[in-house]
Amino acid sequence: MQDALLFFVKYPCAGMVKTRLGKDIGYKNAAKFYKAFVTDMLASFDSHDFNILVFYDSHQPVSKYKEWLGDRNFHAQSGSDLGERMQQAFESAFASGYENCILIGSDLPGLSPSIIHNGFKSLAEKHACIGPARDGGYYLIGFHRGNFCTAPFREIKWSTSSVYAETIAKLYTEKITPVILQEYSDIDGTQDLMALLSKPEVKQDCPHTYKVAQQTVILKS
Repeated sequence: MQDALLFFVKYPCAGMVKTRLGKDIGYKNAAKFYKAFVTDMLASFDSHDFNILVFYDSHQPVSKYKEWLGDRNFHAQSGSDLGERMQQAFESAFASGYENCILIGSDLPGLSPSIIHNGFKSLAEKHACIGPARDGGYYLIGFHRGNFCTAPFREIKWSTSSVYAETIAKLYTEKITPVILQEYSDIDGTQDLMALLSKPEVKQDCPHTYKVAQQTVILKS
């Protein structure tokens, strides 16, 4: 048990996922897209044999996630905010014996598995790694067990454009210089979604997302 990919996921209920996107295209359509994002990401990561720990939002029972995602290594998220939930996920994985852990969200369709590989490779040489997002946040963060610290998950203004800068500052305060991975962004709004759908490789890399796009009349207009 060397490496673990901590995959944060929510159940795809309309109005509970991708709400910013839902304001533009309807909450039911946004939920369909989110479900497709998760399916595409897990299919891609499964093909590279990542050891995936699925940390699920416990507002829905694990039975629903099992029905949706099949037989996987499920763990309930716990904590009062995003920072606490991420911290708990790392602590749980390290307590189980994993040496290197990378945490990502589930709205990153098209994310290349090579980025994950590079992250794990960097953890063998450095204390931590982080992947900046274009909106000022980050889409990935990873630690080696011996250098994990809780500071980057506390007193952060989550869901703002300062998240990445605040996190880097916290790491530096802990004398941790992270490896900065390739920039990437999650899908928050229609502009992000259309940028993904405009990529020539989307049909191959994100077939479920592409199929939903083909079926969504509002995107055809």
